[in-house]
Amino acid sequence: MLSVVSSVVIQSWAQTTYYVAVNGKDANDGKSVVTPFQSLSKVSSLQLVPGDAVLFRRGDTFRGTLTIRQAGTANAPIRIDAYGTGQRPILSGSLPLTGWVQTGTNKWQAACPDCGSRVTGLFANNIALPLGRYPNPQEADAGFLTVQGHVGNNQLTSRQALTTNWVGAEVVVRPTHWIIDRATITGQRGNTLSLTNPSNYALTDGWGYFIQNHPATLDQDGEWYYDPAKKVILLYQSRTDPNGQSVTATVFDDGVVLTDVSNISIQNVQIMQTRSHHLYGSNVSGLTLTNVDLIHAGEDGITLVGTGQNVSISQVRMTNVNNNGINVGQYQNVTLRNNTLRTIGLNPGRGKSGDGQFCAVQSLGQDVLIENNVIDSVGYNGLSIWNNTTVRRNSISNFCAIKSDGGGIYLWNGNKLPMSNIALQQNVIWGGIGTTSGTSDMVFSGAHGIFMDDCTAGITIQDNTVFGCNGTGLALHGVNNVKVLRNVSFNNQLGQLSLYTYSGECLPRDNVIQNNKFVGRNSTQPVVLFLSSQDDLPAYGAIDHNYYARPFDDVLTIRTVYNGNVVANLSLSQWQDKFQHDLFSHTSPLRYTGYTLQNLSTSSRIADSFSQAVNGWESWSLRGNGLVGWDKNSPLDGGSLRMTFSPPSPARDSYLLLYKSMQAVAKGKSYILRFDAITQGVDQRIDVYIRRRDAPYSDLTSRSTRLVTTGRQSYEIAFTATDSESDALLAFQLQENGQPIWLDNVSVQEATVNAVEQGAYMQLLNNPGLRDSTFTLAGNARDLQNRAYTGQVTLSPFQSVVLLRDTLPAVDVSLAMQLAKATVPIDEPAVVSVRLRSGAGAVSRVANRVQWACRLPAGLTLLDAPGLVWRDSTVMGTVRKLDRDTTFTFRVRATQTGTYQLAAQVTETAYADPNSSSDSGTDDNENDMARISFKVVTRGSLDTVSIVTDIEPTLPLILNAVYPNPSSGGFTFVADGDLQQLRVFDLAGREHLHIGPTRREQPIRFGSELPTGQYVLRLIYSSGDARSVTLIKAQP
Repeated sequence: MLSVVSSVVIQSWAQTTYYVAVNGKDANDGKSVVTPFQSLSKVSSLQLVPGDAVLFRRGDTFRGTLTIRQAGTANAPIRIDAYGTGQRPILSGSLPLTGWVQTGTNKWQAACPDCGSRVTGLFANNIALPLGRYPNPQEADAGFLTVQGHVGNNQLTSRQALTTNWVGAEVVVRPTHWIIDRATITGQRGNTLSLTNPSNYALTDGWGYFIQNHPATLDQDGEWYYDPAKKVILLYQSRTDPNGQSVTATVFDDGVVLTDVSNISIQNVQIMQTRSHHLYGSNVSGLTLTNVDLIHAGEDGITLVGTGQNVSISQVRMTNVNNNGINVGQYQNVTLRNNTLRTIGLNPGRGKSGDGQFCAVQSLGQDVLIENNVIDSVGYNGLSIWNNTTVRRNSISNFCAIKSDGGGIYLWNGNKLPMSNIALQQNVIWGGIGTTSGTSDMVFSGAHGIFMDDCTAGITIQDNTVFGCNGTGLALHGVNNVKVLRNVSFNNQLGQLSLYTYSGECLPRDNVIQNNKFVGRNSTQPVVLFLSSQDDLPAYGAIDHNYYARPFDDVLTIRTVYNGNVVANLSLSQWQDKFQHDLFSHTSPLRYTGYTLQNLSTSSRIADSFSQAVNGWESWSLRGNGLVGWDKNSPLDGGSLRMTFSPPSPARDSYLLLYKSMQAVAKGKSYILRFDAITQGVDQRIDVYIRRRDAPYSDLTSRSTRLVTTGRQSYEIAFTATDSESDALLAFQLQENGQPIWLDNVSVQEATVNAVEQGAYMQLLNNPGLRDSTFTLAGNARDLQNRAYTGQVTLSPFQSVVLLRDTLPAVDVSLAMQLAKATVPIDEPAVVSVRLRSGAGAVSRVANRVQWACRLPAGLTLLDAPGLVWRDSTVMGTVRKLDRDTTFTFRVRATQTGTYQLAAQVTETAYADPNSSSDSGTDDNENDMARISFKVVTRGSLDTVSIVTDIEPTLPLILNAVYPNPSSGGFTFVADGDLQQLRVFDLAGREHLHIGPTRREQPIRFGSELPTGQYVLRLIYSSGDARSVTLIKAQP
């Protein structure tokens, strides 16, 4: 029975096996290695049937096109494969050129009678040679000339003189950022060219063009030109005789052609040097392409048009394609996995005209999976996809090399078609280039990491890492129902996130942007932008639990533009207050000054403590309502200077300028400003700089912005003068917002400062591979969630972390919760306490500011929370300097009976925590979170057994001690570490109690049921340590 089944299987997979070798003969039967066929044309003529296999001999090169016209079946596909040993066989679309004749200085000519109307590639020893062009790409503006003027699409006038007759040549024009068009020059009058240009894009004055496909362009080694009328190729070569090289030219359009066929398997071959495509398929289903090299395509690598289904492309290595890498039409069930695509569409004159060209992968398919691919060095977009597609764990880099206004992953829906079920997950995208060559100097649109353009919708962007792009990390233009979750966007030049629309079409709505990390690497790099033509930023979606970090200038990290022209650079707190977004988001846990102080003068230019007066400070306000005065009852040190506005001005541009002479400043000299400040109500920005007293009133330094908070802070700013001035002013500029600011202890001293290399203070570690990767750290660091890192860091595949250099020690901050009663009647409040404790290691020069939050579940209302903040159903507390145990208390009331659970967590700390991650949620069981539960019952049914009476909520817990001991009732123990188990034995060794894992600082109450006597409490810690404590149970 087994032999019968085996024979059936063998027959179903291999009806006939054909062999092909360059030393074979097409007259052979091709059915053995000793009687192989010779040519691709012979194989293309075969009437293949399901299960047939065509094997090409390894080490051989076969020139022409392989055409398959027959179909296999799902169980018996037609298979194209290799046999023998050595390198994979080559299917080549080129023919050798011989008989080179020198026709002039450094110029050679060879006939190519089979070349037809065009040649798209010339190769010497399998290396592509450059098509001749004028100007050369090494010249100014990457070899672009400039369009001075134009008429329609068919005439341009050059800004530069044209002394050569270029009729018959081709002009390559850049009408806009994302288009490079090719047009034929049909006439010339001086500097004006007449064109045949069918483009949908009009020419643009001030933008670029160059000329190619003309013998006059040949002036550098390797440059070539094909004359289709004479069917000859001209080659410029000054150092080598081309007769001593293997020179080939593209003659055959396609390497493999599949038309109206199904169930074809192609593997273990190389396809190269085609005039158009490596593989062209029309209406193909059941296609499997595996372990194939695709090298040098005159236009596209793989193109699938029409319709089809069940396509798998895996382990394909594609390089040096002039236009697009992979184009998939409206196909179903397509998988692209473990492929590598490099150097796609990098030559601006060699790809096609119009939209959607010079891209690595484009798909209009449904049910598409694109995973574990490497895409590197692309002229325009890395990936463009459509509905029902998952893109995950891909590495995409160095895209938009010759075009701009694109992305590593780019989606467009200007036609406003329905979109849904698109997932971009765990991709690493970096090094977007963008180009300014051939464009106007006034504009730059950039190369964005992930670019969702023009009305895209129904997309989840999750766990991706985007960095080092010359554009925006995540650019969302007019998007709806887009979820942006847990992404890292770092060191992207135009910003880390933008959500914007310029018109009333496709207003951003129903978006979710949560748990992301947006990090600017230096002080000038933008962080995020929210822009609208209307006053609707609050309606953009649910935006929260993000990190907006720029450690070298962590103040105005959020830029907003609304109503089209109202521009405001905001701090996170101002963004929260004005637009009610990001109520639980964070800034950087570390802030850097950008300089080191080498020397400080002992004399002061300004030294004001405002103990009795304002000491010569002057002011001016744009609307005449600014007030500056001395406040003896200030919240700072005794007297201070107070800045405010009265009466209020309705103008948005109202501001107050406070200034004082600081004597002469010298160009290149540095000055250190120190001051204390506080405000009330809401945080306010204040701009500080040094300027001229008299006309032209120009700034002498850059402006530094600081955020003045409702808690006192001390500030230090270093200024370096850009010019000398005999009477310079120190200026504070305050925008009117209805709240005063107090200043105190203002001093200015000349100093010597050294600028630091800002990039050296933070780094992104990422693992774009399929295995865990370990990195060695140069020193101590922490991440945005305050986790401490030392020694080495191991990252899972496609995981990343932003690390900040940390010179402070790690300090453990723990949180505990407690209830006054575990059961309360419905008409009585529950009293909740939250206690914070700081471990050893904090240094006095940096206050350990700690913030915590507790979200109330449905059914609970807050009665009072003295000293706390209530926001969005969440109680929040802040300790500005946690140098002792601090307890907060608040009261809640239930609206109905039942059991309620509360959880609190630390959300921010000043120091890295060695054991916990701030704001990591309440499900991680770290010691910076705690849970409690209590029962609410109707009055009269109170469960008195559950009432806690031994510890009041404001009484601090005693660590590592049993109390009371002796006890006539129960005992309480609070461990200083996580416990694996707690056990109680009597002196005879009998176990009376066993309690499982317990978290550090969680109160354990036990023993009320123990008889009178002596016992041993045995503690087993999670670390493996053990400890015993003697217990004495006294008589009641």
